[in-house]
Amino acid sequence: MLMGVEEEDRAAVRRERLLDPALVFHGLPGRTRDEVLEELASHLAERGRVSAPGELVDRLLEREKLGCTGLGGGVAIPHCKWKDLDEVVVAVASTEHPVDFAAADGVPVSLVFLVVSPAQAPAAHLQTLARISRLLRTPRVVEGLRRAESSEKMLEVLREAEAGLPVAP
Repeated sequence: MLMGVEEEDRAAVRRERLLDPALVFHGLPGRTRDEVLEELASHLAERGRVSAPGELVDRLLEREKLGCTGLGGGVAIPHCKWKDLDEVVVAVASTEHPVDFAAADGVPVSLVFLVVSPAQAPAAHLQTLARISRLLRTPRVVEGLRRAESSEKMLEVLREAEAGLPVAP
C-alpha cells in the first residue's frame, strides 16, 4: 500500500530513534558553538548516520544564521534538513563547559539536541522538534540531564521522560 507524504512523515517520526544509545553524548569538550556542532557531526559520521560531517556543520551554521537555535535556559536544538537520509536522526549531548549559542536569554548552553531530518519529510522534522520541546517541558528532565554523570545516565533520564509522552499518531 502506498502512503501519502503526511503518512510517510508520521512514519518517519515513529521510526526516529530519539533515544538511540549510540547518539547520546556526555561532556562534549567543545568550547564554542561551532566546535560542539563539529563534534556532534563527527560523531554522527563515525556512527554511519551522515556521510559528510563538514557539509552538515556548514548546513547547521547556515540554519543558525536564520535564527538562533539556543532556546534559553541553557538548551539548544540545532537542526536542519539533510539529503540522503531515510529517517530523522537525533543526537543528545551535554557539554563539558557552557557554550555561547547567542540565546536570547544570554544563558550559555550545556544541553544540545541535534536534529537532522530527511529533506523530503518536512512534517517529520517539525514533529520531531515539537516532541523534543514537549520532552524538555517534562518536569525535572533538564535538571536530570545536567546532573547525569554519563551518557548512560542521560539515556535513563530521557527514557523515563519519553515513556510519559503520548506516541505520535
